[in-house]
Amino acid sequence: MGNFENLSDQELIARTRNGSVDHFDELVNRHTIVVYRVARSITGAHEEAEDVVQESFLRAFSNLDKFDESKSTFRTWLLTIARNQSINIIGSFRRKALKFFSDRSDDEPEFEFSSNPLSQELPDAETQLSIKQQFQTMEKVLKKLPERQRTALLLRSQEGMSYDEISTIMNISVSSVESLIFRGRKKIIELVER
Repeated sequence: MGNFENLSDQELIARTRNGSVDHFDELVNRHTIVVYRVARSITGAHEEAEDVVQESFLRAFSNLDKFDESKSTFRTWLLTIARNQSINIIGSFRRKALKFFSDRSDDEPEFEFSSNPLSQELPDAETQLSIKQQFQTMEKVLKKLPERQRTALLLRSQEGMSYDEISTIMNISVSSVESLIFRGRKKIIELVER
């Protein structure tokens, strides 16, 4: 397998369409973490998020000929697939609602994200514990938000996406995205101040 890190998504897609699975593997490496974060925020569970990641990339690979670069970026298209897969999983696991709201297990592997305060070096164990508790509290608060608010907030704050990109992924208007983010932020403030 070659080193394809310097190629754009468009170049990787073109070469994948010409039969190179290795180029698609680079797309997987490049976008797995963001797909996982979106899936985890919607499903609320590590195992289901992993299933979404696998299914999303399988669907993307199978439908790559349908991807239209003039309508969206590959990332936006892929996250649209991931959101839909996540919602499908929630629908099929509604009776497992307790698991959806459960805390992360101790044996669950942690992904290191640049926006995660736990991935930074901390001066001492007490400070680290305090930040971890704050992070866990925020995770619990986010799980109390409706899926659409949670998804819009995640895509905006954690992934840095524009309102236009979010509206494409969620298949809603830009004004609806703005409203979801506003209501989500307001709800978080109310829940944290309780």
